[in-house]
Amino acid sequence: MEKNMINSGELVKHPKEKGVYMKHFFSSADNDRLNNLEVTIEAGCEISPHIHDNSSEFYYVVSGFGEFMTDGKWHPFKVGDALKAPSGMEHAIKNTSTERVVLFSTFSPAIR
Repeated sequence: MEKNMINSGELVKHPKEKGVYMKHFFSSADNDRLNNLEVTIEAGCEISPHIHDNSSEFYYVVSGFGEFMTDGKWHPFKVGDALKAPSGMEHAIKNTSTERVVLFSTFSPAIR
């Protein structure tokens, strides 16, 4: 049962981004098809433009709102929206609100 359920853990600081925190759930060590995590972005902070060469990333917006960049253009997002960054596509996320943004992120195939 332990491999099939993850208890709530602590958020850890993103290694490169200010005001961005992550909580890892299932990872490539558990399953080679996907990994997922909770991402928290503090007000006024962002995940800088970047590319995942061998994996697509999918986000579900749990709380907050902001802007999602794909193809060099910024698009607004809000609670309940789903966002996709296909493999090889530059993307970024910024929190334009005064509250935290919380996202559920899934990579397929797994990275990490």
